[in-house]
Amino acid sequence: MVGRPEIGARPAGVGIEFDVSLWPLVLVSMPATLQVDDIVYLQESYEYVFAAPTRHALVVDTTPLQSIPDATLRRRMKEFEDGRRPIIRERNIGSAIVLSNSLVRGAYTALRWISPQPAPNKAFANVRDAARWCVEGIEADGQEVPSGAYILAGMSEAVGG
Repeated sequence: MVGRPEIGARPAGVGIEFDVSLWPLVLVSMPATLQVDDIVYLQESYEYVFAAPTRHALVVDTTPLQSIPDATLRRRMKEFEDGRRPIIRERNIGSAIVLSNSLVRGAYTALRWISPQPAPNKAFANVRDAARWCVEGIEADGQEVPSGAYILAGMSEAVGG
């Protein structure tokens, strides 16, 4: 795809997956336990995505997480996001977070009402629905969507087509 960023190889010991193969749809899958090295790799990968010449949509699958990241990691993620709000607003079409627990999804949604994100942000129960929302956003942005993204989203063709 045009403008797809080149993300470096995942370092040994890093469990987080950062996939741009369906660009401009970016897929991030969390490991069972999030460590500092995961956050470093995630943030470095985001920098490549922000530098890409085209906008992107993001699916973050948290369903593998077995525990909530500790306060230090949460603070580090928040500081990173806060320091990049303008570029996120400019480069991100929307971010979909996959949360398997309905109570957690509700709490996440309420939190986003209180503390809005710089780009559209929505919680989903599964990757298929999250990907569909992102694909629709990519289409609305006027970009080409790779066939694999339609498959992931359970869509047979373009919504507008």
